[in-house]
Amino acid sequence: MTYPSPSPLEQSPSNRVTEEYRILHKVAKILQSPSDLEKLLQDAMQSIIEFKELKVENKAGIFLADEKKRVLRLFNTYGAFSEEFLEKEKEVPFGDCLCGRVAVSGELLMSESCFSDVRHERTFSDMKVHGHYIVPLKSQGYLVGVMFLYTDTNPSWYQHSQEVLLSIGGLIADTIQRKKLEEELARHRQTLEDLIVKRTENLRATNQTLLDEIEKHEETQKTLLNSQDQLRKLSNQIQTIREEEKSRISREVHDELGQSLTGLKMDLLHVKDKCPEESVELREQLEAMIAVVDNTIKSVQRIAMELRPPILDAFGICEAIVWQARECTKKLGIRFDLQGLQEQVKIEQDLQTTLFRVFQETLTNIVRHAAASRVEVSLYTESECLILMIRDNGKGMNEDDIKHSDSLGLIGIRERVHAWEGEVEFQGSPGKGTTVTVKIPLKK
Repeated sequence: MTYPSPSPLEQSPSNRVTEEYRILHKVAKILQSPSDLEKLLQDAMQSIIEFKELKVENKAGIFLADEKKRVLRLFNTYGAFSEEFLEKEKEVPFGDCLCGRVAVSGELLMSESCFSDVRHERTFSDMKVHGHYIVPLKSQGYLVGVMFLYTDTNPSWYQHSQEVLLSIGGLIADTIQRKKLEEELARHRQTLEDLIVKRTENLRATNQTLLDEIEKHEETQKTLLNSQDQLRKLSNQIQTIREEEKSRISREVHDELGQSLTGLKMDLLHVKDKCPEESVELREQLEAMIAVVDNTIKSVQRIAMELRPPILDAFGICEAIVWQARECTKKLGIRFDLQGLQEQVKIEQDLQTTLFRVFQETLTNIVRHAAASRVEVSLYTESECLILMIRDNGKGMNEDDIKHSDSLGLIGIRERVHAWEGEVEFQGSPGKGTTVTVKIPLKK
């Protein structure tokens, strides 16, 4: 194809480059706005049409690609199209007409007349003669869709139209992919929120059931003992359910949300790489967005770790205690003596979880009340029993503190150990620290 003599704009390279960057910057700015995808694409097509050098009519549209079914589906249009067009163009097979051919080739296509171009196979009763730009929308080499732009018949093609339109097509494709990721993140977030609400309601209902059962069986000592036994069993069941939920939610947060955020970061980096060096403001905005995504990824990792550290399931109780001790040392400066840990101790997973939660609860009490600078931890077997001993050099406890009904942390430790037919002993005196000894019989 031969190009006409350069227009006044084309005769000045600096003016041409400035105008091209202006339209690219304008489209990029539109696509970064918080509007919904359909509004973003409408505004982007309007900006392209306003770029007079492209000789585009006031009509354009975008198809989204379905690679599995090998079809293009009409997503939205700009300008006045007939009902017949909108109905027939709902779905275009790959390879069919101009848009379908671009979906297969992945290359930009220009057509001078819809009546004389044999590739233009789909006709409509109200169709008027016009030309086309057909632009592939590709993100990282992946076809996202196709954009079509109507032109005058036998247009005087803008010399740099391909470069400009392909760059705009890349920006649009990246935006479509980004919006899809945002929608997926929103769905996962809503699923998690619904799950938390549902679990909370179940726990509330369970707790109410427990209260009702206790009230009904307070008349006699025997009934009271039976109720206490039921309460413990149900409490243990709740603990088990909570641990399973923590583990599952931790995996979902880390894997699904973490992967989605990583993908979003990659898309932002790709958009930044595509962004012209002269677009300083846009590049700064992209860098700020990338920093926000990085911080969010770190928060997701921290939340997943706090829900349930993967090291407990992967390497067992000894490594989990070592990890928790290191974290406490980094945050609070407390020194730990872990020489007593025996890594060859083999126990079932649920018991490892119980011991780890006992260790965490004891550390919480030490941090809140003991003002200790050093903690010793031992885990060993003796007389067919598994023994966990935690000793600190803090303020210590008196007998009243140990027996006080408001000592919920100590009560929680007792209940966890009781589920394994074990026993726990709290020893301490003011100024001489506290020792927590957990003894659980090993199953033969």
